Amino acid sequence: MKFLTLSRDLFFSQYFEKDFYFEKKAIGLNELTWDDVDEMLFGWSPNDGSIHLFKDGKIDPISYTEDFYDVGMLRKRIIKDSFNNLMLNGATLVLNRIDTKSTKINKLTKAISHFVKEKAVANGYIAFGGNGTFAKHWDTHDVFAIQLIGRKQWKLFAPTFNLPLQNQTSKERKHECPETPVFDEILEAGDILYIPRGWWHEALPIEQEETFHIAVGVHTAHITDYLTWCSGNCFVNDLNFRKSITTQPIEKFTETNVLDVLNNIQNINRFKAAQGEQDKVISPFILSHISKKIKKTKDEKNGILFLNTSYSTSIFENNLLINGVKINIDKKSKIIFDLIEDNLLTKDELVKIVCKDNTNEDKLREFINVLIFNDVICEI
Repeated sequence: MKFLTLSRDLFFSQYFEKDFYFEKKAIGLNELTWDDVDEMLFGWSPNDGSIHLFKDGKIDPISYTEDFYDVGMLRKRIIKDSFNNLMLNGATLVLNRIDTKSTKINKLTKAISHFVKEKAVANGYIAFGGNGTFAKHWDTHDVFAIQLIGRKQWKLFAPTFNLPLQNQTSKERKHECPETPVFDEILEAGDILYIPRGWWHEALPIEQEETFHIAVGVHTAHITDYLTWCSGNCFVNDLNFRKSITTQPIEKFTETNVLDVLNNIQNINRFKAAQGEQDKVISPFILSHISKKIKKTKDEKNGILFLNTSYSTSIFENNLLINGVKINIDKKSKIIFDLIEDNLLTKDELVKIVCKDNTNEDKLREFINVLIFNDVICEI
């Protein structure tokens, strides 16, 4: 799978939370078409609150949806002529959590998550001209913008409030945005633009041109999250921290009291492990795999393998916990997990690396299929 020429180490040392990164033709597209998008939208219910239209602000859904009874059940549908006219006249369609609706987009989102070893989700943006969805703003999470169809103009402006947290939005600070952009380019299909949180930006459709891009949001834990975790899991076990401020004023605490807890590597690892234990990912269904298993026919699929976790497996000391499944691993199986975690490999590529002399190839393929069946890894 073609995906970024930038190494993970270089990304984190020079760009992550520091600077934007732009790469043309960074991904190989699997011929995502408007027919694919139409098929995805056909099964998308407007009831779930994740599909919106924008034009000079958010459009009231009442103007393009209606309630109706379908075999005795009250449902909501999109009124196609109203929807089509809005799209034709400059509206932007916003599809939140599009990574849960399309395996092709889920694959790209997983590739980003695999690259940064953090939780990632995707929203989609579709337009045929118009003025865009949002005015200049910053996001409170890092974003990888991936152009899938057509073109779109992107402008980035230097940050005026570095690394904002979730509640620190740009809504009341629009006046702070610099006038001169530091980046002004047109993204074409296959291009990727990394935008650190806090960087002002705007994305503008090109008049009378189609555009479909996804914004893959990377959701990381912050130092403030670690402090909160320490308060509930470490400080509560120390009598000094359980005393009231009335009996022990806060100024009596020494810097060492707090730093000893925060800098304790065991506490840091416990915090990361707690993240991993709670992590769940949405993966594709495998009915075709089950069908072949029942018919005892060979599985010819050869997709990219991903671990069904947002984080590095190094956070677990002994046994792994992936997508709610506990796994006991030995040295041989650890090699397989490490190869999947560190690379974007197809099933055949993994087998070729591990089984250099073609011995035990069938056993390895069966092991991979068992992991897929139990939702530990996925093949896309």
